[in-house]
Amino acid sequence: MKAVEIPALPEVARQDLIARSYQIELFEKAKKDNVIAVLDTGSGKTFIAVMLIKEVAAEERLLRMQRRETKLTFFLVNLVPLVFQQASVIKANCDLKVRHVCGEMGVDLWSEKEWRNNFENYDVLVMTAQIFLNILRHGFISLSQVNLLVFDECHHTSKKHPYNLIMREFYDRCPEESKPKIFGMTASPVNTRSALHSASHLEHNLNARVFTASDIAEVCKYVSRPDEIAIKYDSPLPYPSTELYSKLREEYFDVEKFSRALTSASQALKDLGPWCSDRVWKYILDELHEKLEGKLNPELCAESQEEDRLVRKAMEIVDNWNFQPPTCDPKVLSPKVIQLINILKCFKDHTDNFCGIVFVERRHTANVLHLLMNEIDELHFIRSGVLVGHGSHEEGDLQMKFKEQNKTISAFRDGKINLLIATNVAEEGLDIQPCNVVIRFDFFNTLRAYIQSRGRARRKDSKYIVMVEYNNLKEYGLLREMKQAEKDMKDWCQMLPEDRKLLGNDDDDSDDDDEDDDDGHYYLISSTGALLSYESAISLIYYYCSKLPGDNFCILRPDFKIERENGGGFTCRLSLPNNAPIRLVSSEVSTSRSNAKKAAAFKACLQLYEKKALNDHLLPEIEWIEEDHEMKKDEYGLVEGARKSKREYELKTPDLWNIDEEDMSSIPDKIYVTILKLELEDEKYDGQYYRTMCLLTRKQFPDVSPITLYFHGVAKVMNVIPHSVPISIESEKLEIIFKFTLRTFTSITNKEFECEFEKFTYLVAPLVRNAPINENYFDYFDWEGMKKAVTEKQLPIDLDNISDLEDAVIIDYSDNLRRYFVQTICYDLNPLSPIPEGMSIREAGCQNFAEFYKRHFDLELQIPDQPLLRVRKISKVMNFLQPVPGSLPIMKGRTATYVVPEFCKQYPIRASVFRSALMLPAIFKRLDSQLLALELKTRFDIPMRDDLLLEAITTPSANMEMNYERLETLGDSFLKFCVTNRLYVMLPDKHEGQLHCQRIRIICNRQLYRGAKKLHLYEYITSSPFNRRAWRPANMLANIDDADILKQNKVHELADKTLADVVEAMLGAAYMSGQVDAALKCAIALDIQMEGIEKWDDFHINNKNKPRVNAKALGQVNIERVEEICGHTFKNKILIVEALTHASLPNSATPCYQRLEFLGDAVLDFMTVKYLFEKFPDGAPGIMTDLKDAAVNNQVLGAICERIGLHKHIIHFSNKLMGGITEFVNIVNELREKNEAVGEYWSDLDVPKVMSDVVESMMGAIFVDSEFDPAALQKVFDIWIKPILTEHVTPETLKVHPVKKLTEFMQKEGCSEILLRNHTSEESDVQKCTIFIHEKPVAHAGSSNIRAARKLAAQQILDKIDNDPKYLEKICTCSTLTRSDSLFNDDEDDEVLLD
Repeated sequence: MKAVEIPALPEVARQDLIARSYQIELFEKAKKDNVIAVLDTGSGKTFIAVMLIKEVAAEERLLRMQRRETKLTFFLVNLVPLVFQQASVIKANCDLKVRHVCGEMGVDLWSEKEWRNNFENYDVLVMTAQIFLNILRHGFISLSQVNLLVFDECHHTSKKHPYNLIMREFYDRCPEESKPKIFGMTASPVNTRSALHSASHLEHNLNARVFTASDIAEVCKYVSRPDEIAIKYDSPLPYPSTELYSKLREEYFDVEKFSRALTSASQALKDLGPWCSDRVWKYILDELHEKLEGKLNPELCAESQEEDRLVRKAMEIVDNWNFQPPTCDPKVLSPKVIQLINILKCFKDHTDNFCGIVFVERRHTANVLHLLMNEIDELHFIRSGVLVGHGSHEEGDLQMKFKEQNKTISAFRDGKINLLIATNVAEEGLDIQPCNVVIRFDFFNTLRAYIQSRGRARRKDSKYIVMVEYNNLKEYGLLREMKQAEKDMKDWCQMLPEDRKLLGNDDDDSDDDDEDDDDGHYYLISSTGALLSYESAISLIYYYCSKLPGDNFCILRPDFKIERENGGGFTCRLSLPNNAPIRLVSSEVSTSRSNAKKAAAFKACLQLYEKKALNDHLLPEIEWIEEDHEMKKDEYGLVEGARKSKREYELKTPDLWNIDEEDMSSIPDKIYVTILKLELEDEKYDGQYYRTMCLLTRKQFPDVSPITLYFHGVAKVMNVIPHSVPISIESEKLEIIFKFTLRTFTSITNKEFECEFEKFTYLVAPLVRNAPINENYFDYFDWEGMKKAVTEKQLPIDLDNISDLEDAVIIDYSDNLRRYFVQTICYDLNPLSPIPEGMSIREAGCQNFAEFYKRHFDLELQIPDQPLLRVRKISKVMNFLQPVPGSLPIMKGRTATYVVPEFCKQYPIRASVFRSALMLPAIFKRLDSQLLALELKTRFDIPMRDDLLLEAITTPSANMEMNYERLETLGDSFLKFCVTNRLYVMLPDKHEGQLHCQRIRIICNRQLYRGAKKLHLYEYITSSPFNRRAWRPANMLANIDDADILKQNKVHELADKTLADVVEAMLGAAYMSGQVDAALKCAIALDIQMEGIEKWDDFHINNKNKPRVNAKALGQVNIERVEEICGHTFKNKILIVEALTHASLPNSATPCYQRLEFLGDAVLDFMTVKYLFEKFPDGAPGIMTDLKDAAVNNQVLGAICERIGLHKHIIHFSNKLMGGITEFVNIVNELREKNEAVGEYWSDLDVPKVMSDVVESMMGAIFVDSEFDPAALQKVFDIWIKPILTEHVTPETLKVHPVKKLTEFMQKEGCSEILLRNHTSEESDVQKCTIFIHEKPVAHAGSSNIRAARKLAAQQILDKIDNDPKYLEKICTCSTLTRSDSLFNDDEDDEVLLD
């Protein structure tokens, strides 16, 4: 073989995925005339056809209002697989009812009624031309009932082909006014070797005119031409029959069923060599067996059964045959096959992106070569597959079913197969991915075959290799003839009149216009000196368009159309993308094409400047400036609004506790009483009594919510009952209460407090046991108990009245003055009783209790028959506000279970009072928070429930039963919702990107932090957990207090983000209290930027968005169907068109959906969070966030879009989008067929973002149309979103995104040194992500999009952690924070008892 230099194969170039200018013009031509589109393979002909179908359907909807009959569209194809392919594309990209029809469906047996049902119930039928010809011939339909005929691969329209027969037999005879529109598509308008004759003949046959692109460079931007290489091979040797062939011919020569099989094997021997000839039998016999097996049943004749027996016998011979492995020896393989192997070997060093097709003439050749590829070791990099036609029904013809074809094409597209061995079925039409190597193993016979097969090599720098036999003059001549015929065809296309050659791009003005016509056309911005001129205007327009927000399905740029005026001169119509504030500008008449273009651009720039789309520097008004996204630090070196930025703030003392200076010198004559009543039966819990306490204050106590207290995790409610009528208490009695209060506080905290009688803030007093709660409460003050507490240090125990100890606190004088609650008076035990068995108590090891006291305390017992007291050690003050159960008191070795009364004294405060007193510090902690919440509510006049406001200003660090996290989630969503509403209505000329940046500035943590700080919200926040050591009664000091302790109760440290979180939580609380009106009022009170909005109706009243859609555009959408999908009848139907118009639509007077999508994004986010709040009222904040992330993302919204059918109504002009939607819809349908569409089935699918966008934009449109009524949103949410969330998004089905899961794991482990770095490239199809931990790369992944790459990289680390729990320890150097287990254990070493 002569050496052939084959360069390295490059990666596939990024496809330019915009609506190409020649496509747009061709679409416009096709709307007016019958057109044959002559464009290369891959240039987007089907895309134009779909757009035309949608246009004709829109016209049909309007015409149906004027005429009775209905018409439909037929899309005709040449090959059966194309029926499914093209129907799928059309169905996925328009709202029309589409049906595919093929012979397998039994259409030959369909009655007229069945056909009529199809015609009445569908808008588009996709079928082979033969079926359409048949139903015309049978009179099931006439061409007058057809509005559009699309001919795919229309070059077949000649002679007796069904395409031509349809035209001759029916189109020519149809009345002119009833003839359907014709649209033909082909890469080659010729079907013979005479280009001129063939193309002209095609025009005549289809009654259409050929249109092509005159600008070859424009087409070449999208269609890459391959390098053509002719490689020669030696003529085949005259092979003798193989041993296997001879044996089978001998056995079956006279059997009719084997005649074709023998012919195929003989042909394979001649062309491919002995090895391939023997291998072809396997395929032939399997096929024969399948055909016979389908026919066999016990009732069949003996002849059929005999045929089956013979086939089985032949199969047995082949199966047992000893086949030898292939070698590149001309005696084994033909020179042609050996040369093919040599060609493929050239690519072994370029396997990463190898993608090729080998074209063969016969099906058995394809199958045998496929087998050979797997047998040759040097071709290990080849993953081959076979694509052949459906074959005939003759015996020995290898057939391939439609599903098998589609499966092979899909595997080739996904890279599972990298070499397709195909017959001419792969030459045209089928959606096969572009290749970088195409080999014509068998020579072509027509120009069409030559051009079509070459068209499969569309990647950059691809190779088209034609294998030519040495000294075969016929093939040499045919190759030269084909090249000349192609040149003739191109020349003919270029000789077409100018209006038949579609100008690909009018941007290159090469006319010799005068260049000095710019004088005087300037505009100066005086404030900056910026200057706009004719020369700068065009580039400025291009730059402005490049900064408009777009997506992967469009590249936004201006469109200049220049026309010659009848009176002389030129005008230019400039169309801007449909998300610009202006969309159409026309120039005045100019002397040249160039000046007309400049004039239009100049005029557009001035209008953009007037709309403030260009700033005073004549630059696009890009809202996001550098300082916005930099981590700017303040004067203290802290990043404002960040979680790590912590500052110290003053705490506010509730106003109720503050005493006016004039009142501090006297005893108040009026006292307000508030009762603190635990909800207990008979004032008893766990066998212990709790006394009702009274709070005495100088000022009236406000109404507050009940307080939930936790007894080692068991919740009990304490009602706070203020009395509005003050009482007068004699000074002497008030002093008793004052002294009792001091004694009680000292007793429970073991700290001695100081306070002057005249300066007390509040006092506490007990009521007698089981006192009724009524207006006579003063009569039930426990005066006796209070007097005893303030006059006695301790009381002796009267053994004769020992029953008094049932509600007593006793002091064990024998053991360090320990205090105990008396649980039981044990009359059945005395000091001489033996120690109870089975109890782990301090007396264990002694014969009796008396011995224990003698041995350990050297005390002699005086009264041997006194009963023992069973006691419980008094704990330190507990955190009754913490719902998590705390540790029970640790029973140290000397802690008593039983005590001898003789060695004890009675504490003067009753046990029931002491137990209640132990709760007072926690109660006052909560009362402080409640009072501050009330003050905050009053200060800002916020319509909010007290309990919700308290929750909103309580941080997680406070360790209370509630915190702001859930409300913050709701408030964050409402804030985004509310601010978005205002920006949408007040800034009608801002595009989505500008609105987004404006919103970020308003709702970002930095801005919220600044507002909260300005309003001094930090004074009201509860951030610290209850701390018994730090607690001090209001206006009282302990004798041990120093400056640090005093400061501890007056300041607290808060992160900047905590302040921002509190603002959002307050909005959530306001919404829960009074819906949107209350939440909006709260937002305004909290200084959120809401200028122009005072009440909810103002959103509608101040809506400055004027209708910007031409009413004619309504014809583009099936309004009734969309309203049916939405469950909403639009008052302003123009909003429907705007909500469905994508930015790719060229020259559109309709704005694209981006602004409505911006609004709908916030709408949907809020509605979803609200739904989750209602469905999971006790959901933890983390679960709520995960559920929200799962419920609102591109994947789930895309799935919803497909589920409700909204994707069919999208108005766009993007080939890639059409393909993306088609692929997604097909995958989802496959999942449904397999019953795999469960859980978050969409999470791993590649959903075109446009599908999620239109769900949001349509919700935005409904919201605007309903005058911003949330009830209308709720209705559509219940129809669209709620069902799929209910079915698929629950805590049980939740799939946490690997990146989120990894981030949360790292945070939990105390490691913050994790970085995800994206590597994006426009030159490569692969986007990559690397994850670093402590600056060390630990995971790397690539995918077609960066989101998938990040997901794969994160999953790699999670897998490593699962396999090795100590993985993070090996690479992390952070000092992890250890949690203290003593948070709730208050039983430290004994303190010296002060009281």
